[in-house]
This record gives sequence, C-alpha cells and structure tokens, in this order.
Amino acid sequence: MKISGNIPGKERKKGNTNPYLNDGLIPSIIYGGNTDPLMVAVDRIQLKKRFEEGGFYSKIFEVDLGEKKEPVIVKSIQRHKVKNHPIHVDFQRVDDKTRIIIGVPVEFVDQETSPGLKQGGVLNVVRREIELSCLASNIPEKFVISLEGKEIGDDIRLSSVTLGEGMKPTILGRDFMLATIQAPKVEKEPQATEEATDGADASEEKKEEKAAE
Repeated sequence: MKISGNIPGKERKKGNTNPYLNDGLIPSIIYGGNTDPLMVAVDRIQLKKRFEEGGFYSKIFEVDLGEKKEPVIVKSIQRHKVKNHPIHVDFQRVDDKTRIIIGVPVEFVDQETSPGLKQGGVLNVVRREIELSCLASNIPEKFVISLEGKEIGDDIRLSSVTLGEGMKPTILGRDFMLATIQAPKVEKEPQATEEATDGADASEEKKEEKAAE
C-alpha cells in the first residue's frame, strides 16, 4: 500500500472545537475497519500542502498521532460557509484488503496530434473523473487518455481507459462518455450591422448634396 505523505495530528476529546481551530488544527474523525471511530485534530498547514499536491481524494495518507499512525483516505471536508476554510475532515481507515469507492481524475494528452483540434475543433470534457471501486492498495493516481488521431465528431468513452486489476466502475453496463471533439462554432455577422452601415452611407450622400446646392 503506497503512502503519499503524512499529516501530523493528535487525539482530541469531545466538546468545543474552537480551541483546536484557534491552534491551527482541524477537528476530524477517523472511522472504518474493525476499530472504533477516533476523534483527532490535524495540522491545517500540512493538510493544505497535501491538497495542493493534487490527486488529494485518490491518495492514501498517514495521520501521524505520535506513537500511533493511521493510514487513511480523505472522504469529505466540511468548510466554513463564509470563509471557505476547512473546519472538519472525515478520514476512512484503509489497509491492503480495504475496498473503497473513489473518484480518479482523467487527463487528456496529445492534443497537438489530434486532427480535429488542429482544424479548430473543441475538446468538450463531459467527465473529469471516473468513480471506481478498487482496493486501497491499487488506487490509480489518474487515467491518461491520448487524443492522437481524434477527428471532429469523435467521442472518448470508458472503453478508452484500461482499468487495472480489481477495478470496477460504479456505473455498470454502460460505456459512458468522457469527452467529445466538437466542431468549432461559426459566428455570423449581425445583419443589422450592414443595414446600419447602408443608412450611414445614405445620410452622408444627402449631406454632400445639400452642401453642393
């Protein structure tokens, strides 16, 4: 099981969470497995660093509680309604045998070798991630899909992705769409513009005729 980094923290007690927030900690809970839920508070700065590294919800982290270390994935983050900073995190315990449902990002590459995009077509991304059921020991960081040779009108579906061993999409029985190469939009010149121009020319002609008289 690959650990992508650690998040320092400490165990906490029930009750008022403001003292933890004031100390730069985020009240959290670790649940899952055959162990009782554990109330903790994790370091806000380190959590932010892990988030900024990308793939935050598809990585396994280790909550470092000193003598105890808990391998986890992030299930959800509750944010302040006004300030938008994290105020609570739900972690799920994992081990090599844990099967989880997780969203894996999709990345589209080789856009420069797509004839459709070269002709002015537009990549319309329908899904930016694929939700999977997989073992915690086999979480893909992302799925990379090549657009080489893709023409205008082509679409990219689930069948374009090679899933690893034990991976199953949560949407079964359907080769759902991930993206399409759309034709470029052609904007027509407003007809009113030409009419306004003709009117302006006629007005200028009248002014010239009066001046000549």
